Amino acid sequence: MSRRWVPAVATPTRRGRRRWLAGAVALLLACTVVLAPPQSTLAAWTDTEYATGSLQAGTVNPPTNLQCTAGLATPPTFTWTLPVGGLTRTGFTWSLSGAFTGGGSLGASATSVTVPGALLSIGTGTFRLVANGPGGWTSTAVTGTVGMLTALIYSCSVP
Repeated sequence: MSRRWVPAVATPTRRGRRRWLAGAVALLLACTVVLAPPQSTLAAWTDTEYATGSLQAGTVNPPTNLQCTAGLATPPTFTWTLPVGGLTRTGFTWSLSGAFTGGGSLGASATSVTVPGALLSIGTGTFRLVANGPGGWTSTAVTGTVGMLTALIYSCSVP
């Protein structure tokens, strides 16, 4: 009987596993030491600047003396007196609310606006007017009431 040579299957030994684990730990430690975290740096230049300025509070004053007229086949017309003092006006914005919708913008020297009858329907609502100032600032609103009794009879009032 002849014996044939059969290669043995390599199985790791306990000693071989320990060597492999020790090598992996050593490699990990070496990477940690070599790859140190980045250091913070400061810019190599400096420059000192000084500035002065001033701030001033301001107010956009609202229009005063709001009045209105309306009647038979006469849509509401609101009139007012231009505000005095405060920041320079850039214009006015008016709007309707309640039973009505609509509005518009007016120039800085406008002193009246007629609400188009097409924006009104039977019912009542509120007219709102604000003065616009620089930088998007606005005044407090002045308001009035608008109404339409029939297709030809309009009304308005101010507090």
